[in-house]
Amino acid sequence: MRWRWVALLVAALGAGGAALSLEPVVWHTGNRRFGAAGGYVLYPQLGDRLDLVCPGGGGAASSAGGVSSSGGVSRYEWYKLYLVGGAHARSCRVPPGPAPLLTCDRPQRELRVTIKFQEFSPNLWGHEFRRMRDYYIITTSDGTPEGLENREGGACRTRHMRVMLRVGQRPGSPLEQEGAGGVAEPEGRGFPGFEAAPLGEWAGLGVLAI
Repeated sequence: MRWRWVALLVAALGAGGAALSLEPVVWHTGNRRFGAAGGYVLYPQLGDRLDLVCPGGGGAASSAGGVSSSGGVSRYEWYKLYLVGGAHARSCRVPPGPAPLLTCDRPQRELRVTIKFQEFSPNLWGHEFRRMRDYYIITTSDGTPEGLENREGGACRTRHMRVMLRVGQRPGSPLEQEGAGGVAEPEGRGFPGFEAAPLGEWAGLGVLAI
C-alpha cells in the first residue's frame, strides 16, 4: 500500500511536464518577431526560464535585419526593459516604482538576464507569476543614449517592442478582458539597485532567476 502512494505521488509530480528554456528574446530592432502579425507572444509554463538579451555591438549585420549569426549587431541600441501589466503595455507607459529587468547600455558586450516563471521567488528582487495570467515586457526607451530614461512611448510605441507572456496557457487560449482576472500587474519585490551583469560574469554562479 505504501509503495502505491509513492507511485501516485511520483506520477502527480511528473504531470506538470518538464520545464523548458524558452528561445531567448533578443532586444533589438533586427529581431523580426517584434513586427510579427499578432505581436510577440510567448506561452511560458511555471518552471520555464526565459533569457532577455541585449546583443553587443560590432558584429556584422545579417540579412535578418541587423542581428548577426554570432549575436553581434551592426548598430547598438540602448534600452531599459520593464515588466508591466496590460494597461501600461497598451499605453506604452512605465508606472512609478519598478526597477528595470535589464538595461542595455554597454555596447562593447552582450548582456542578458534570466526570468524564471515561478509562483514564489526566493530572491529579494524576484518576480512572481500566476497561471492563466498575462504579463508584458516593454521598453519605453527610444534606442538612443539620450532616450534611455524615457518612461513613456519610445520603441514600445514606434517599433512595437513589447512581449506578451501568457503564463500557464497555450496558443489559442482566449484573451481575458481587463479586470476579469486575466491581465495581471507584476508581483515581486523589485530590488531597485539591481543591474544585470555582462554575459559570462555570472559563470560559476549559476543562472540568475528573477
